[in-house]
Amino acid sequence: KYIPSTWEWLDRKLGGGFLENGRAIYIFAGRTNVGKSIFLGNVAVNVAAQGKTVVVVTLEMSELQYAKRISTNISQVPIFDLTSNADAVKQKVTTYKEKHPNSKLLIKEFPPNAITANQLSAYIQKLIHKGIKPDMVILDYINLLHCNMGNNSYERVKHAAEQVRALSYVYNCPF
Repeated sequence: KYIPSTWEWLDRKLGGGFLENGRAIYIFAGRTNVGKSIFLGNVAVNVAAQGKTVVVVTLEMSELQYAKRISTNISQVPIFDLTSNADAVKQKVTTYKEKHPNSKLLIKEFPPNAITANQLSAYIQKLIHKGIKPDMVILDYINLLHCNMGNNSYERVKHAAEQVRALSYVYNCPF
């Protein structure tokens, strides 16, 4: 079973979408300022709209900035106009919630290089204890996850990626 990204081109490349039961890590890479975080926020919105629970963990930008980007996506109000169009944004978000009553999208910020995969796991456990079971976890971005293993940045990121992929087995959801 797959969770579609809702982008035909991406779902085709992924063989149907993101593996619903986890056991997979999907890494989207690109140069600085090409829109990786915007892309991940859009994935979060698309998956949540399917009645899924998506947890976005940001190690790079603030929760507020992520929330603004997601609000822009949902409301179609440009990011710099969110404040001046607060009533329209609120109405569009309310309409979105009515149209997608089972969707949940949580955003959690941690400082860069401050948490490990084990600490990320502890955060997810805390959510589960509160009754929030993620269907997908989006981590932005893996290079900023703290890892003590490895002698250089390549090895540290490799080990961090392996640990995060292991979490996809533990929580039965794609990362």
